[in-house]
Amino acid sequence: MPSQTSMTIQCLPQGICSWNYSLVGDVLNGQTALRSSSEQGSIVIDGVAFTVNKNGVFSGHWTLEHEGNEVASAQKQSAFWRTFDIDAPGGPLLLATDTPFTRCYTLRRGEESIATMRPDHPWTRRGKMEILVPDWDSPTVVFSFWLVALIWRRLAQSG
Repeated sequence: MPSQTSMTIQCLPQGICSWNYSLVGDVLNGQTALRSSSEQGSIVIDGVAFTVNKNGVFSGHWTLEHEGNEVASAQKQSAFWRTFDIDAPGGPLLLATDTPFTRCYTLRRGEESIATMRPDHPWTRRGKMEILVPDWDSPTVVFSFWLVALIWRRLAQSG
């Protein structure tokens, strides 16, 4: 459950069939983009551009880069699970679904929940991020949402 100090970022698809999002909130404005032909893309946070690269066609490893420098990386734990280990500036994080049957995710540092990412309802691409802690890293949180949008796209394409 979000605390009183939580901050909300709206995640709005840029088109009716788009997996690219506009991120709108009091604490952050930006965009995420998924390439249609690969599992790579980009992120813009308050005018600062990042690239997301997948390290190998069959790998479950992505990196977030800014001006050629790695900012964070994510490793999918298994082809069968929707869980990522994230190496971030503040230390290791875990991005995982709340239950196996939901599209809701929580980003955690140990036992502490940093952010939640969820659709507005089961049949929409619109969603929101709730930031639950005062000391959060915006590139890492938005990178986490980019991974969530990737999984949402995979689920939609397979279903």
